[in-house]
Amino acid sequence: MAQAELMRKAMADSLKVHLRKTPFSKITVDDICESAGIGRRSFYRYFKDKYDLLNWLYDNEFCSKLPKSPDKTIWDYFPAICRHLYNDREFFVNAFSVTGQNSFRDYCSDLLYPLLMNDFGEVFTSEAEAHFAIKRITDASFDGFQWWLSQEPCMPPEEYAEYARGVFTRVARGIADIDKRRLPLSDSR
Repeated sequence: MAQAELMRKAMADSLKVHLRKTPFSKITVDDICESAGIGRRSFYRYFKDKYDLLNWLYDNEFCSKLPKSPDKTIWDYFPAICRHLYNDREFFVNAFSVTGQNSFRDYCSDLLYPLLMNDFGEVFTSEAEAHFAIKRITDASFDGFQWWLSQEPCMPPEEYAEYARGVFTRVARGIADIDKRRLPLSDSR
């Protein structure tokens, strides 16, 4: 591994250690540098700020670990996503609490959006409708992840993946059933 990658990895590991026990807003660049054993100047040689480091961490520790294939659906990825989150629960519980600039939620929404658009884009009548629906689906998914990871005891990732898939499927079927039973406005008078 090149020196630059080793430095980035050391800083990312330091941030992960801190983020497992401390809210992101309370972590300073000095904290990261001290536990990584590097100086501030070295930090700024590789990253603009702690948010930039957080983005690098997401790219290298999360996104790169998901196997990608154009013929897979979101449900094919879901168990792997759940396992990855479960394997470092303390980190991800705190990562989910980061809001604003470079939040994990926004990062993952951007990552999942094309997958969900590929799976569901044809269901919607317009790009605006698809964007609205997919954004709500990702919001609900992350609220579910946050709830699941913070539970004690935390259900195993495969069990949660099946549970969440079942809930989403039943909600979708329920909406479709309600829509079928609904009378057209002209018949309800």
